[in-house]
Amino acid sequence: MKKVTLLMIFLLLGAVINAEEKINLMAELLPPFQYYNEDKKLTGISIEIIESIKTIVKSNDPVKIVPWSRGLRITKKKKNSALFSMLRTPDREKLFKWVGPLVNFSVVFFKKTGSPIVLKSVEDAKKVKKIGVTKNVANYEMLTAMGFTNLDVLQSGADEKNIKKLVKGRINLWPTTYFGGLYNSKKLGYEGMIEPIIDFPVFEGYLHLAFNLNTDDKIISRWQVAMDRLKINGTIDKIVSKYK
Repeated sequence: MKKVTLLMIFLLLGAVINAEEKINLMAELLPPFQYYNEDKKLTGISIEIIESIKTIVKSNDPVKIVPWSRGLRITKKKKNSALFSMLRTPDREKLFKWVGPLVNFSVVFFKKTGSPIVLKSVEDAKKVKKIGVTKNVANYEMLTAMGFTNLDVLQSGADEKNIKKLVKGRINLWPTTYFGGLYNSKKLGYEGMIEPIIDFPVFEGYLHLAFNLNTDDKIISRWQVAMDRLKINGTIDKIVSKYK
């Protein structure tokens, strides 16, 4: 009887530990980092990296696609929640625990195809009438920190809504990732109607997996060690090369 009781205790403890270590993994659609391919399969640079990490840490937690604002809100409030791909910025540094970097991140301005706008410096971009951004998206935070005062801000919703505003002439520029801008313009039926200004990147940084601050440091360490292992053995480079 005593042995049975002890066995039940160990099983219950194991169940509690496993439950505590379940990670609520969330991401927004952000090609080529995370998106659905033609077969409706979730894929992308960050997805492949996260799945590789999960294999090492023996996690079977699924990745849930959510709107960015919702994922951000949940990750700030709930223990063991994690959101990617998040640009690590000074304003966000103390709001999360970080694993990464997953991959480098470059943002460019898009303009309406045929627009005469030419950018050679930050000051040139500050002189256009309106730049379309979305609140809580890294682009908004970074441009604000850089002193931009000509931002036309969407208070909520998907950032790609700015494509329609750009095509309609309601904004002059839209900052986003090179691949993301092309992918979303095609998805929304505006392919060829907007073009990137590739000679002048807005900024460059690194994308990370951001965890809620109350997540156990042992979990963070385990995921970071797995991430580092993937860098050392060349897995990260192989994944990224597939999307170039």
